[in-house]
Amino acid sequence: MRDNEVTMGGNGGEEAVSRGAQPGYAYGWYTTAILMLAYTFSFLDRQILNLMVGPIKADLGITDVQFALLTGGAFGIFYTVMGLPIGWMADRYPRKWIISGGIALWSLMTAMSGLARTFPQLLLARIGVGVGEATLSPSAYSMLSDLFDKTRLPKAMSIYTVGIYIGAGTAMIIGGTVVGAIEHHPDIVLPLLGAMRSWHVVFLVVGLPGLLVALWVATLTEPKRSVRADEQADADRTGFSPARIWRFLASYPLMSVSLFLGSAMFSVMSYADAWFPELFIRTWGWGAQQTGFVNGAASLIAGPAGMLAAGWWSSRMIREGRADACLRLTAYAAAGIALPAVLMPLAPNGFLMGVLLLPLKFFGGFTPVLIPTAIQMVAPAALRAQLGAVFMFTVGIIGVSLGPILPALFSDYLFQDEHALRYSLSLASGITAPIAFVLLFIGLRQFGRRLAELEATPSHS
Repeated sequence: MRDNEVTMGGNGGEEAVSRGAQPGYAYGWYTTAILMLAYTFSFLDRQILNLMVGPIKADLGITDVQFALLTGGAFGIFYTVMGLPIGWMADRYPRKWIISGGIALWSLMTAMSGLARTFPQLLLARIGVGVGEATLSPSAYSMLSDLFDKTRLPKAMSIYTVGIYIGAGTAMIIGGTVVGAIEHHPDIVLPLLGAMRSWHVVFLVVGLPGLLVALWVATLTEPKRSVRADEQADADRTGFSPARIWRFLASYPLMSVSLFLGSAMFSVMSYADAWFPELFIRTWGWGAQQTGFVNGAASLIAGPAGMLAAGWWSSRMIREGRADACLRLTAYAAAGIALPAVLMPLAPNGFLMGVLLLPLKFFGGFTPVLIPTAIQMVAPAALRAQLGAVFMFTVGIIGVSLGPILPALFSDYLFQDEHALRYSLSLASGITAPIAFVLLFIGLRQFGRRLAELEATPSHS
């Protein structure tokens, strides 16, 4: 049943929504918290790989580039490509069921990673994780845009996206602890499964609890979609048409470049963090537990601080009449992250390297909050989730994929030395940071013009 006509039936609350009532803001924040928990598990399952580089490479006999395919390439490609049809589904069908099914899929595929004995088997499992995770953000962006007005939406988006750093930070700490234990107990014997490497067990432990989160998401009330008067006819069309997406993007070319390509270039620096734990290990000889704690603490402290600051600051600017706040602040963040991103890998000691992680994580938290918010603010109602999926697509193809792979290519083919990872990371950031700033800044005027156009048109539910 299409829920842009009548939202989900089933209980009294959902029937009220179908008659036109929206859940109150209190329920909106409750929904946001549950979606944030789902996002936390998403990044926990995604990032847990990054502190187990050494054991996985040794057991499977793979190179840095092959490992980067596990964390970026293959995962990123399927994560982003599948987001496009899933985004169309989220613009037409109940979003909570799409998210719930996706959580169940990626949780099972994470657990299946714990049964992999070869590189192709692990690669296929990580592809499954990517497909499952592709369901979450386009659907969540769309739900949040129907639950909050434009002054509250950035704050709600900041709370939702905090899950990125909570999940990543937790993965670093758990992964570091487990890899430290591997040195003493490399094999664990489990009933039915027999002897397993410790990194196999990590995937089983972090994957299966996600099934409970999937059940929790299924209990949420589906919010009714808000549709502007001039968009009703378009919202009633059911066919998937990439041409409709392209027409919208082409109508505001500079805005589209900023929102999608600018944010993708920014994300290259953020997703290079797949190599940060290994950077401390290769450069300073740190143990996995020590580097996991430092990277995890930076993610848990500075990342959420950046996201919450971005949400609070942009909401305040919007209330003061500065409608382009989300895109403008992202451009400022691209300028702010450049220096720590270039200097952090080159720091003369591990302590200073750890300190420089803090501003890098802080500014890296702006994009996941502000760009999806900006997209929801300017998107036609019938394209909200699909444009969210386009954001995922560009960030995935350029950021999730290129972020881990670009430094690996520099290490393997330019420097031809895996211990040159620090120079590879610095070089990658030095190339991408100025490009990201320029691409983000050039669309500000068109972004403001689109917002002004929408202000003149009322919406209805």
